[in-house]
Amino acid sequence: MKKLLFFLLCIIISTSLFAEEPVVSIYDEFDDGLFGKSIHRGVIVSVKKAAFARSETLEVKNGEEDGFLTAVVVLKENAEKIINGFFLLDEEKVNGKILYSLSKDGLNISFSIERANDNLINMVSGFYRNDELWHDELVEYYKENYVIRIHKTENIFESWTDEITYNEAMVAATLIGDQDQWLWGIHNGSDILNKGY
Repeated sequence: MKKLLFFLLCIIISTSLFAEEPVVSIYDEFDDGLFGKSIHRGVIVSVKKAAFARSETLEVKNGEEDGFLTAVVVLKENAEKIINGFFLLDEEKVNGKILYSLSKDGLNISFSIERANDNLINMVSGFYRNDELWHDELVEYYKENYVIRIHKTENIFESWTDEITYNEAMVAATLIGDQDQWLWGIHNGSDILNKGY
């Protein structure tokens, strides 16, 4: 009996050790006008690493704007590492923006980092206008740091279409984004650049 219990315990442990865990999770219940912010945080979608290898990499095509701007934050310290080449990303200048490319193990993301624009700052300020404790701190957090714009990523959710949806861009941004996202409704990031993916 003891041998049987030991055998079962070994199977459970080995299964949990080798099971593929999600690499990234997002709140999949947002309004695009909120830059990916989910008001209710009621639907969470998690993506495993293998999903990226099975998907096609496509450029974001959304009218006149270049890429999908998100409210996913990269702290200033990590943004400086990206800008200064610490992560050895490929770089390309397109339409006045520097695009950084991460290509590894089936993952292929092209992104840029930028200061939050007035519309994004106003969105954050509007949601926290009645919160004296967090309003100023969150607005300052977005002014001090950088946000992610996705230009190219994997078509993981709607593979039958030839376009990238906003939730696919949110997956890519959340992979790169800092682990602690302060804005309620933006899922914590995976910080894969620092973690080595």
